[in-house]
Amino acid sequence: MEKTTYPTLEGLKCPKCQSAEYKVLGKGGAAAKEWGTALAFGAVGGIARNFAADAKAKEDFELHPIAYKCMGCKKNYETLPFEAMEDEILSKECTVVFHRLSAFASMAVSQQVYLNGVKVGSVKNKKALVFKTYTRNNTVFVTDQHGKALPGVFKFVAAEGGTQEIRFKNKFIR
Repeated sequence: MEKTTYPTLEGLKCPKCQSAEYKVLGKGGAAAKEWGTALAFGAVGGIARNFAADAKAKEDFELHPIAYKCMGCKKNYETLPFEAMEDEILSKECTVVFHRLSAFASMAVSQQVYLNGVKVGSVKNKKALVFKTYTRNNTVFVTDQHGKALPGVFKFVAAEGGTQEIRFKNKFIR
């Protein structure tokens, strides 16, 4: 039986100074993407394949290194998400509803939504994207069509069997 694994960014630290404060820059380099895509469906196991409970095909999920900027030492680094520890995994999924609110700027292009470093889908202007998470601590960020991160991240603690609503209009709205 294949073991289901769940991605997390919990514990992400700069490899140089060990700071846990970071800014998401977006997708890593092209060579890193090829390497990460191979891992997504091979050695990493089911991270992308078993990420959500709904009937989406595994092609909807992308796993590749994400670039970050350390807010401590200001160095850039790339990493894949980590495998969530057993105490981080929920016994029942939490549904996430991501609402992209109407915005004139960038209204004609889809934006890419990432949960815990894994692309879970694209969302158009004035549309919603529904996905599930099985990890307690979650980080959501958005990139443009080229993979450049838009401002901010949305962090939340998922409730077992709960629903988390997220509103986004070129930045997260609290």
